[in-house]
Amino acid sequence: MRRQSTKRLLGRLPRDRAGVAAIEFALLALPTFVLIFGILELGAMFFIDSALDASVHKAARLIRTGQVAKTNMALASFKAEICGNLLYVLNCSDNLLVAVDTLTDASSSGAMKAIGKSGTVSITENFDMGKGSDYVMVQAFLPWSPIVGLYSLSSHTLADGSYLLGASVLFRNEPF
Repeated sequence: MRRQSTKRLLGRLPRDRAGVAAIEFALLALPTFVLIFGILELGAMFFIDSALDASVHKAARLIRTGQVAKTNMALASFKAEICGNLLYVLNCSDNLLVAVDTLTDASSSGAMKAIGKSGTVSITENFDMGKGSDYVMVQAFLPWSPIVGLYSLSSHTLADGSYLLGASVLFRNEPF
């Protein structure tokens, strides 16, 4: 008798539609949420990166026009100028790294190797704004901790799991 009820149950199982929606939701929920959180993470990162780029360009204009030289601005004040234009970035002044270098000509410019082999930031901060008609390279780097942190978007992260966002601008000072 028990054997017959098992056969009947197994015979009805393929026709039973109860709970199908819950099973389909369980199968599709994880990929959907991973996709949504990935889009949010990338969107926030690109928003902060473009804001950093715009802020560095705006602050570099102060060097280019000679306003930094007139006011004898120091590196800390220049970093505060960049961070003042960045909205919604917490601890910007603590984490922002800036290198301002004077170049002999535009062809001698090169990007700074910002991440060392051990996965740490290896940037030497300096503030050499040059004089009139000098070529100047302004580079700014900001470690960015992931918002969601469920997965890594890239294998190029720092040792602590954060990303290093960067912006740079190369220009020739106006004569002043």
